[in-house]
Amino acid sequence: MTWLPEALRSWWHYHRQMWDFHRGLTSEHGYAAHPLGWPVQWRPTAFHYETPVPARAMCGADSCSAAVTALGNPVLWWAASVAVLVALWWLVAHRDWRAGAAVSGIAAGWLPWLGYAHRTIFTFYSIAFAPWMVLTLTWAVGRLLGLPDDAAPTDDRAPRPGAVRSRTRLALVVALLTVVVVVSAFFWPVWTAQTVPFWFWRLHVWLPTWV
Repeated sequence: MTWLPEALRSWWHYHRQMWDFHRGLTSEHGYAAHPLGWPVQWRPTAFHYETPVPARAMCGADSCSAAVTALGNPVLWWAASVAVLVALWWLVAHRDWRAGAAVSGIAAGWLPWLGYAHRTIFTFYSIAFAPWMVLTLTWAVGRLLGLPDDAAPTDDRAPRPGAVRSRTRLALVVALLTVVVVVSAFFWPVWTAQTVPFWFWRLHVWLPTWV
């Protein structure tokens, strides 16, 4: 790179040093997570955990917990992961650029990490493509609600089959969004280090890999 001006050579050297350091960072860590598990939040990172005392005074139970866990809303991430698979299938089957656009950010923010799975990396790196997961889920929901209802009425007094299907799809979407909001409220204490009874904290450990 000697043909570059000195300032740009220094810039290149600085970034090369950062890259060399980070690609060789292999320190053992209990919350290191393979990138394949990031979209389903397989191994979230515990940023903070303590057992406040005196327990009775702090949470009214024999044992208390206060935690900050870098865990995305699991229902949202799981639904978005399914939406990614649907978008990929739709892209291949229908050549729909919208599906490709929805997953493009995920490909850019997630797939490169598969080449660095040997180094110490964590699930919270998925924050880089989290908006694209939501965008893909939004695309899938819009696709579901926008499916044509190709049903002609057979009787003026009978409900249109297509209309029934539309209401069913809308009900499913509303149910999903309701569950996402409820789960967010449920996980709020373990996202914000609120002091809660230990048994209540344990209710948030849905998978053994979350501890």
